Amino acid sequence: MKSWVAAFVTCLALFNAPEMAFAHAASTSYLVVQLPADDAPVDVRWDLSLHDIAWSVFIDANYDGDVTGQEVQDARPAIGPAVLRQISLRRGGATCTVSVVDFALAVRSEQNFLSVAMQAVCPKRGAVSVGGPLFMSGDASQRVLLSAVRGEVQLTGVMSAAEPVWNEPAQVSAWGSFVRFIGEGVWHVLIGYDHIAFVLLLLLPSVMRPVDGKWQGAPGLRQVARDMFTIITAFTIAHSTTLALAVTGTVKLPIQPIEIAIAVSIAVAGAVNLFPRLTRWRLPLAFGFGFVHGFGFANALSEIDAGGTSLLPLLGGFNIGVELAQLGIVAVVLPMIYAMRTTRWYANGVLPLGSCALGMAGVVWLLQRV
Repeated sequence: MKSWVAAFVTCLALFNAPEMAFAHAASTSYLVVQLPADDAPVDVRWDLSLHDIAWSVFIDANYDGDVTGQEVQDARPAIGPAVLRQISLRRGGATCTVSVVDFALAVRSEQNFLSVAMQAVCPKRGAVSVGGPLFMSGDASQRVLLSAVRGEVQLTGVMSAAEPVWNEPAQVSAWGSFVRFIGEGVWHVLIGYDHIAFVLLLLLPSVMRPVDGKWQGAPGLRQVARDMFTIITAFTIAHSTTLALAVTGTVKLPIQPIEIAIAVSIAVAGAVNLFPRLTRWRLPLAFGFGFVHGFGFANALSEIDAGGTSLLPLLGGFNIGVELAQLGIVAVVLPMIYAMRTTRWYANGVLPLGSCALGMAGVVWLLQRV
């Protein structure tokens, strides 16, 4: 009884705690580059989150939180120089002169972006490289997704604070894209607090078995491994399916309902863990909510203008990166909770308190997203 009282008090404290960090906090901008075959200027379009540039350029003149096209035009004298200080292009090893052509508001991922059209005049022909601070300010969570078009060939790339330069390859490398997006898949799990929370909620009861309405430690590792393998496989199949469907454009859903459903999945999984008799629902919940989490991952990739042969290594690499990150979480957490499974304080403390804490995090995220 005392453990349930402690769990209830902890849940109340979490519910009344200050607002938690929003999941998937990475900030993303989008660069589209037209690579000419001759001496023509290099055309660039850079879509920037208004939130990112608000730290460098003030646009919202009436402080209402809603940036209009007129406010963008009024801030033009400040926007142009600020943007040009953040990006540089080189071609054939020589520095190009970049100028701003126009501004406009654009909608990406159901959010307002400032779309900046630019041209780069280059003194030499050759391979193009793009780099600069890119409004990342050393923030490891930020990414610039690049799509470059060279004739009939589409190239993709990702720039970060650690690797802020993209160099045009001589040939399209499917292997290079594959390897790079493995890293991006791992990274998006690590910064996706909601996804980590859901995986942990699947893990916590995996070392326990319901006996007479109470949790008891599982008798052996083989049973635990079989249970965990079944649930993680179901979750993986589900989110891999919707990730592929969404990124290829086969199915497209609004972002906000997906983010709300992800938060709901965490709250529900946390509640299920508090009642041993509901353990039979863990597998269908993992499979069902896996579809939802797949759409969440797809939001990180859906804005990359990739097609044809470039899409397969991108999608395959990202998905494998997600699975590697999940397995990493399992490899770290499962041995620890397996060692604790027979202790009274795991069944009456760690499991209910951990489930309650993570479930309430889902409730907080749900309230933020509604």
